[in-house]
Amino acid sequence: MLPTTVLDSRHLAPHDRFEYWRQTLISLIAPMEITSDITTDFQGRSRLITLEDIRVLPITMRAVEARRTPRLIRHSDPELLHIALPTPGASPLVVSQSGGQHVTGPGELYLVDTSRPFTVGATTPDLPFGGDCVEIPKSRLSLPPNTPTGEILGHALSSRHGFGALLAHYVIHLRQQYRTYRPADVPRLATTLADLVTGLITHTLDSAPPRDEESAERTLLLAVKMFIERHLTDPTLKPAVVAAQHHVSVRQLHRIFERQGTTPAAHIRRRRLERAHGELTDPTRTRVPVHAVARRWGFASHAHFTRAYARQFGRTPSEARRLVLDPQCPGS
Repeated sequence: MLPTTVLDSRHLAPHDRFEYWRQTLISLIAPMEITSDITTDFQGRSRLITLEDIRVLPITMRAVEARRTPRLIRHSDPELLHIALPTPGASPLVVSQSGGQHVTGPGELYLVDTSRPFTVGATTPDLPFGGDCVEIPKSRLSLPPNTPTGEILGHALSSRHGFGALLAHYVIHLRQQYRTYRPADVPRLATTLADLVTGLITHTLDSAPPRDEESAERTLLLAVKMFIERHLTDPTLKPAVVAAQHHVSVRQLHRIFERQGTTPAAHIRRRRLERAHGELTDPTRTRVPVHAVARRWGFASHAHFTRAYARQFGRTPSEARRLVLDPQCPGS
């Protein structure tokens, strides 16, 4: 059997699980700032497969955002390529590196370089992330000098065709068949994996097609929505702020949301209300005052929050809270 280690947050008390998983990701990939909307009873699991200095990580976990900053790079750099292949049903990921933002979902993969700043986060925080990851030292790759790897970092690459498909099949095979190999097989398996990653990079750089406008707009929309999710608690979050952050005009931002049947402001308001509703109807949060929930989710006016909440959910915030405290009360 190949050398493996099971990593599972469930063996800890609920309040310790997120910190355990945060430290696990940092130790396996690189020092990062890792945040999540859910830090109580956090779920994360992996069976780490070690092939010499290469690590294969089939991971299932709640959505997180990971940021590798210049300060953290100066502090420590393992000089790895991190490769991830999301599984069906997992949240697509917005990946930022080398000046661009790209969305990667099932049927695709991405690479990021720990020597450069990057951000990776879920586009749908309510969905878990599942995927197969590879941490491989750049020194293991047989790349020509001055290979412009930066041109594909963070991009969504196909895992259904060419070297992407070969790499995906191989990593999944290792995950499913690790028991059938012997420790003596490790050097050959590691060499094969390094060759497939090298082939993926060189082949992609030789044949990468230009991205079409529709794909670029979908990527921008998902990146915008992810930014909004991260800043819902900021009362100054406005369409103009979102547009400036993504280097587009407010008019262009409105045009993108119009194709979704809404506006940027309406989307922000709806997501704030939905997050507030989730907190108000959480039995573990009943001691938090309604006005504190409203303020936490970016509503400066309690009266405005109450009116907007009632329009969205058909009852006032206080009525929603009472239903949690007493499900038998009228209106339940």
